[in-house]
Amino acid sequence: MSTPTRRRRSPSRTLALGAALAAVVALAGCAEDGSVSVPEFTLTGDQVQQFLHDARSQAETIGDDVRSLADEIGSLSEDARPRAEEAVAAAQDAAEEARAAADDAATATEDTRAEAQQRLADAEAALDDASDRLGEVADSLTGADAAVRDALERLRTRVDELRAELDGSTGS
Repeated sequence: MSTPTRRRRSPSRTLALGAALAAVVALAGCAEDGSVSVPEFTLTGDQVQQFLHDARSQAETIGDDVRSLADEIGSLSEDARPRAEEAVAAAQDAAEEARAAADDAATATEDTRAEAQQRLADAEAALDDASDRLGEVADSLTGADAAVRDALERLRTRVDELRAELDGSTGS
């Protein structure tokens, strides 16, 4: 009996899902009059540069953690491996989104400030989702998978730290 294989999402499908999620998040923040409520970016001057440096550093650390997990995930069972791979990929994508959002926020002008703030809010939501996914996978692993579980929990902690950094930048 063969085990079902799980199809990886194509990049275009992932982009479409991401765009749909962004639209839902944007619509969820809309008031009855159609205005959008986005947390305001509250850092100025040197704080912006420090925030940008911290966000880039944390995203880079997450990338390092993801690369080091590749071999460990390969040791998981056939049913656990795809879920772990998807959770780790979500963490990597969310970290990259956060880094890009931080770059946008640091270079935002008065005209692009609202877009940068929305991108930060979207990145926070993606990091929160990635953290939840990592936690679910880590909680499902037992016994021989303890090393992978611990590595996933470390990655989850880093994702949470980056989300907190973004959250602190908007004062929300």
